[in-house]
Amino acid sequence: MKLHSCLSLAVLCVAGCTDNSATPPAGAQTATVESSATSSRADETQSFGDFSFSIPSGWTVVTPDRDKTKAMLLLDGTKWQNAKAMIKIDVGTPTAPTAKQLAEGFAKSAGGNVSADTLDFNGTPGAVASTSSNELTTPRSMIVVYRDGKTYLLMAGATAGVDISDAVSKIRESWKWTPHAG
Repeated sequence: MKLHSCLSLAVLCVAGCTDNSATPPAGAQTATVESSATSSRADETQSFGDFSFSIPSGWTVVTPDRDKTKAMLLLDGTKWQNAKAMIKIDVGTPTAPTAKQLAEGFAKSAGGNVSADTLDFNGTPGAVASTSSNELTTPRSMIVVYRDGKTYLLMAGATAGVDISDAVSKIRESWKWTPHAG
């Protein structure tokens, strides 16, 4: 398989390619639709381990094939290759001193920019990187949150003409951290 321009960002736990091949985004190789009818009910809050949020209307929760991907949602599709948009949340170990620096590294590599403002995730700030991508293989929006020694990457991508801002806002506004047992 030839890749004309491939963005390898091991530092960010994300890979995005900008050719016309069917190379899946990180964590999406064998994603399948959940069999539970409740997994795609609009406004239903669903837990994903350390966090929960309300599923945006029209989006379907799918099961990713990688341990680091804790949540994956598709818009109008049963697999990432035929979806109009995809949102996924990867969880890992911080690889930069701050969330903003990690967002800046992604933005620089993907030809994007980082907002001066942060977004609130249930009391924890998130740094926002944006690109002009219209491919599901490169996030259009990536929000980086550092909490309790972990990195949470909310990555949202969409095809041309699809607005994902309302879905990302819904997730962020309904986001709740799961209390740790202690």
